[in-house]
Amino acid sequence: MTFRCGSAIISAKISDGLPCDCVSRQGGTIVFLEKLRPSCAEFHSDFAMSHDIVFEVIGNTSPFSMMGESSCYMVTVNKRSYLLDCGSPIFPYLGYKGISEIKGIFATHSHEDHKRWFTDIVLFTFYNPLYKHKVKLISSEVILEEYSKNSKAALERSLSRDSKRIIDIPYDEMVEPVIIGPRSKYFINLKTAPAGSFHYQIENREGQLIGPDKAKIFINPAANRPRLLFKDDQTGEWVEPESYYCLSSESFYEKNRNVYRDDEADLTVEAIKASVWHGVPTIAYRFMTGDNKLLFSADTVYRPSLWKQLCEEHRPQRFDTIRREEFEKSSILFGDINEFIERTWSRERYESALSAYENCVVVHDVARRNSIVHTDYVDISDAPIEKLLFTHNPDNLTAFRPILKSSRTLVLHHGEVYESVKGRLYPFDADVYVHHFSCDLVGYRSETGDHKVIKKDGLLGIVKTDEPGEELMRVDLYQDIGGEYFPLLTDQGRGYVLREDGRVEEVTLLRNTSRGRVAENVRGQIASPAAQA
Repeated sequence: MTFRCGSAIISAKISDGLPCDCVSRQGGTIVFLEKLRPSCAEFHSDFAMSHDIVFEVIGNTSPFSMMGESSCYMVTVNKRSYLLDCGSPIFPYLGYKGISEIKGIFATHSHEDHKRWFTDIVLFTFYNPLYKHKVKLISSEVILEEYSKNSKAALERSLSRDSKRIIDIPYDEMVEPVIIGPRSKYFINLKTAPAGSFHYQIENREGQLIGPDKAKIFINPAANRPRLLFKDDQTGEWVEPESYYCLSSESFYEKNRNVYRDDEADLTVEAIKASVWHGVPTIAYRFMTGDNKLLFSADTVYRPSLWKQLCEEHRPQRFDTIRREEFEKSSILFGDINEFIERTWSRERYESALSAYENCVVVHDVARRNSIVHTDYVDISDAPIEKLLFTHNPDNLTAFRPILKSSRTLVLHHGEVYESVKGRLYPFDADVYVHHFSCDLVGYRSETGDHKVIKKDGLLGIVKTDEPGEELMRVDLYQDIGGEYFPLLTDQGRGYVLREDGRVEEVTLLRNTSRGRVAENVRGQIASPAAQA
């Protein structure tokens, strides 16, 4: 049981990082509790129907969070569970048996905050005699290659059982890679020459060599990683196909979409690339069963105005470091590929990105601002996405859309999304949500509320009603403790304690003692005037 009470002001806690005139100077108290950690079986809620999608948040923060959670989720349909990324500490969360029952891991990309525990999971399932099996890793062909390259150093060498020899263990004996999404028709292959030397060349799936009039390999000496430059048949422009084409384009991808299917769960999963813009190869996922569709955005820059620029802007090639004659005849070039990419996105990709989120519950990456490779709040706060929830959160964010928290469970039921709390399903009906590493709050619109929502430079904040800042709405604030809502306590010496029986107690500190009473969860009993109407 943990009870920590700080005398720090409410709005300073909520608005940390906002400009100083968005920070309240009123006194008050913030109470925050250690995160609730449900038993690993709780995600199999008794009320979940066979076609419900149960989405459990194991880790939910950006890589530089003070909370140190990183990203990991669990998707369960009909009692069959999959991890979605594996960057968070899942051994203490799921336990050995829980990890052994995972049917596979959907990988969005290879950044460490999304894959940090991958090799530990693989080693556990490989060496534990009770749970020994291959880990099924599900992702695009490119991301599977990235995982293989990044993970082999930790997996493919060990000691013999008598500890006397260093032995080699093939990666494929521990990991079962499963491709989701179509394979490319053309790819860079590292070939071995008869004399034992190696060289890169571009091939199609039939093993035919592709000449420099159609495709080229660029190697930037600063990074030493080969990248493919490809001449688009339709426009005649040179493009980087991994960026230019969406997965439905048969100009570069095979017709077989490699949709993932789990017949026992009646679950279908599609890979989506069009709306994902993150730098490293990254894909989003659409989970579908019955009348439920859940789209997980992966890390991406959601900014349709930028997407349009990527599609419409033509960049002339620059022949400052490489002569045109050399470029035209060469299959392998050393330099910056960006000097020769004429267009970043195709029209088809742009249009596919705009429609990717339609008719789905969307769990989306969010950041504060100037994030470059993530979605700034200002770009998505008013997006035309009806059912939108934020994840991969910064440590401090206020939003009009729900902000997910770790150790929480969502349930998609008949196309609607709810939060599962102690066996009950609650809709997300608050008017404003506040996430800070110290606490979580929700606000309901109220003409007599003690606090108001303000905005500055595209970011929201909460301050007392008599503080500076244009009022967007007045709200009554409630503290979110494990999905239950309790009236915010601002008096010095009053706070909430999480008891061993899972109930929340309101405690008042006196000079030499304290007194307490069980607090009532008011979630489901409160609503904004708009909801009541």
